[in-house]
Amino acid sequence: MGNVRQKDIAERLGVSMTTVSRALNGSGRVKKETCQRVMQLAQESHYMVNSLARSLRLSDTRTIGIVVPDISNSFFANIIKGAQGICHDRGYMLMVCNSDENPLYEEGALMALLEKQASGVIIASVGGSRETVNGYRRANIPVVYIDNVPSDAADYDLVSIDNYKAAYALTQIVVKRGYRKIGMITGPRKQSSARMRYEGFINALSDAEIPNNADWIREGEFTLESGYAEMMGVLSLERRPAAMILSNNKLAYGAIRAIYEQGLKIPEDVAIASFDAIDGTGLVRPQIVSLNQPAEEIGRRACQMIIDKLTGESSGQERHVFLEPFLSEGDSL
Repeated sequence: MGNVRQKDIAERLGVSMTTVSRALNGSGRVKKETCQRVMQLAQESHYMVNSLARSLRLSDTRTIGIVVPDISNSFFANIIKGAQGICHDRGYMLMVCNSDENPLYEEGALMALLEKQASGVIIASVGGSRETVNGYRRANIPVVYIDNVPSDAADYDLVSIDNYKAAYALTQIVVKRGYRKIGMITGPRKQSSARMRYEGFINALSDAEIPNNADWIREGEFTLESGYAEMMGVLSLERRPAAMILSNNKLAYGAIRAIYEQGLKIPEDVAIASFDAIDGTGLVRPQIVSLNQPAEEIGRRACQMIIDKLTGESSGQERHVFLEPFLSEGDSL
């Protein structure tokens, strides 16, 4: 389609330019099927790259974008807080986008940041954003991944924890507390963070000579609703696990709700351990045993990495920075 425009996409699909604009920017009401058609054609016609070429300025706009899947999750809120602090100190503005765990919204957010001429982007990806991210890279706009990294990503910058190592360690903690009937609710394993936590869990059980029970291992989304639904499924089994490991805080909160609704107690009937379930007040019961990512530091380091590239203070080589998680004790285990 050559130097494609939004008008060309609209004419090709037989929809209005307003619909195309809303689909590309993740704003307004657009039917899911229409949004998918717009995104697919935009990718096939390299609209993102052409849009970048038209909108890119040679100067640093001193604006950094961040795309997270759930802005209501305290983990991502603290990442944003850390990035905001660095932006403030270095004279940059932070633009925040929420993908709502939706790959189409993620694409729209990335393209909107492109059109707003963001100088760099921090992204916790939930989908296949490779073509858009490659458009950024071809224009020398730095992108830093946090949390999940798409499976086909190459030569990327990353700030995270070692999710495999962390899940292995958390499973060891549960085992050392005397539990052998252990299950897990993971996030979507197409995402690297969920997959690595699952693999760390499985291998820790194997090394402890504890068989894994497939009925006790459920794959869901990183949401409260998914944690509730998957835990209800586990609790409906004739033979239940004695302990469950949850791949993030929202899954843990949903699972706990399900346990209480069934009239069960924590940890007497089902023990709980989780990632990133931090209660800063100390008022919530039970206090969840949790292995936590240093969220603010992740945001700071990712933002600093981008600014260093923009200002020529880095070598330009791709960097993978793995930070250490920390354990919060509690009475859920």
